[in-house]
Amino acid sequence: MTKTVLRLAALSLVALVLFAPTAGAQGKTTTVSIKDFAFNPSNTTVSPGTTVTWVNNDQTAHTVTTNDGAFDSGTLQPGQSFSFAFDKAGTYAYHCNIHPTMTATVTVSGAGGSSSGSVSASPSATASATTGPGAPLPSSGGPSSLGVVAALALVALGAVALVFVLVRRGGAAS
Repeated sequence: MTKTVLRLAALSLVALVLFAPTAGAQGKTTTVSIKDFAFNPSNTTVSPGTTVTWVNNDQTAHTVTTNDGAFDSGTLQPGQSFSFAFDKAGTYAYHCNIHPTMTATVTVSGAGGSSSGSVSASPSATASATTGPGAPLPSSGGPSSLGVVAALALVALGAVALVFVLVRRGGAAS
């Protein structure tokens, strides 16, 4: 009985060590919809470390190109998306190279990490990026990730407490 409880406690601790870092490492994300020849929202404010994903929900091709050359999505066909991780504070003005009247900004507020961002583009459609007619769906890895870590920590602590109780009872019975 004591060996089984010890094994369960050990497995709980292993689960905490393995899964807590990945749950906490999920970064913040927000989505900008490209629809009706506009970026929606046209002005986005994020904290450093946030990944912004642009989803082309329009019927024609567009680009997401910063005015200073920090990033360029290339041509995004309808249904395609482009992501950029903003690591440095500042205001990033961008436009569509195909339709220059389409303009918007991303403002990164707060202390910045590294001086560059990372880019990824996806040719697949991101249907979950909008709810309703063209509305963006922002999401965050913050609170829900902390909840997972807290739950794992409670399970591990409970298992350790149970082991101590059973070991004490087993020791007293001997």
